[in-house]
Amino acid sequence: MDATEAAVHFAQALERAKVPYAIGGAIAYGFFGAARGTHDVDINLFVSGDEAAPALRTLIEAGLEIDEPLAIRSAAERGDARGLYHGLPVDLFFNSVPVHERAARRTRQVTLHDASIRVLSPEDTAVFKMLFFRGKDLVDVERLLGMMRGALDRSYVRAAIVELVGEDDHRTRKWDELTQQLPA
Repeated sequence: MDATEAAVHFAQALERAKVPYAIGGAIAYGFFGAARGTHDVDINLFVSGDEAAPALRTLIEAGLEIDEPLAIRSAAERGDARGLYHGLPVDLFFNSVPVHERAARRTRQVTLHDASIRVLSPEDTAVFKMLFFRGKDLVDVERLLGMMRGALDRSYVRAAIVELVGEDDHRTRKWDELTQQLPA
């Protein structure tokens, strides 16, 4: 099973259980940027860490291997947790900052493997990629800016980055640099 198949599998389980979610990371990025392979699934669960247990139970029933008590603690303390599905890493992100809560209202419905699933908006995908700030994330953001041009709400992205890390952070400066290099 590849990451996209796992994403659909978990999205359908979360839909049935009425758990608010969106697939993020490279899978969401692929709908708005240049599709690329990935070896994990990022699932944004739009519940607080304190309310993580029902969402985790849904994922566990769908086959996620995870230490539930440890995941509940990590969700409450850090806003994230990690499990495995057939050896594939599954990263879970819970509401821990207002930006994540806003992302819940901005998700997009897309079709993947003939199934309707929710993914992060291109703007929120860019925000989280700038937050993680790995080399592959910066390449993704650069491509996203180049492909979407004026269709990407750059002011929303910048405001969210500033809210998360501050005006003087290197990630904010890098966003400004990228947007100047790739004008809308």
